[in-house]
Amino acid sequence: MVSETDPPPATDADGSRRDDRAAVDSTATTTDGGSTAADPRDGPTYDVVYRATRDAMWDVVGTATLILFFLALAGIGLSVAWTGLGFGVGPVGVAIGLVGLAVSLFAASRVYVLVTE
Repeated sequence: MVSETDPPPATDADGSRRDDRAAVDSTATTTDGGSTAADPRDGPTYDVVYRATRDAMWDVVGTATLILFFLALAGIGLSVAWTGLGFGVGPVGVAIGLVGLAVSLFAASRVYVLVTE
């Protein structure tokens, strides 16, 4: 039954009806879950973009880890420096305090370099 709102069927030049729907190719075989379209991961720029994104993410994670490590090292160095320089009874205590101060200054300089890169 054809209603008045349905468009008239399409016809070819010779007046015969034609089917406007896309023909389904039943012979096409797929291995990727049913898609016959080309996989976007096969493009020439996919590997470049993937590696750049992966490297950028690991750079951020690595920099954050280094900053936290050097901050902890600076805190430990300052603690040793405070103990050695503040309560050092002899030259060994003062030497340990100076080593702790040097370690904490080195760690602080590394944090500065990493943050301002």
